[in-house]
Amino acid sequence: MLCQKCNKREATVHFKQVINGHVTEMNLCPECAEKENLASYFSFEPENMFSDFFSDSIFGGTYLGEQKKCPECNMTLNELARTGRAGCAKCYDVFADEMSKIISGIHGNARHVGAKPGKHVEQIEKRKEIENLRKEQREAVKVQNYEKAAELRDRIRELEKGGEN
Repeated sequence: MLCQKCNKREATVHFKQVINGHVTEMNLCPECAEKENLASYFSFEPENMFSDFFSDSIFGGTYLGEQKKCPECNMTLNELARTGRAGCAKCYDVFADEMSKIISGIHGNARHVGAKPGKHVEQIEKRKEIENLRKEQREAVKVQNYEKAAELRDRIRELEKGGEN
């Protein structure tokens, strides 16, 4: 397909724009796309690929004041937001809350809900049951049902020691 502007070169930029229901389509060569200032729409820098996900709006602007910093690699929350990359394994612990917000925004949940590895299914299920029992225990304490809370505590301890009954 030839460029719709110059009718000389191969069209490699295919641009479609919808404004208030009005559709505009253009098939241009790279040179004509540059002249039409369309090149900025298509710029791609892999190193900054996730920087939009790590923006002020996601972090709520909290990193603009006091800088949270990783004790291992000295990466700041601001730097993480700018690059979209953690500096080391410790960064995942240090910036867990902020990363959780980002992951939830992208995937809708920060907890894995897909397929589980076969050999760890029992461990995962037990951990999930303990977590649910702890939540139930907190609710029991909140409504001052201490007998129920004690029963749940005992069940949690039993599961943590390896019991399954």
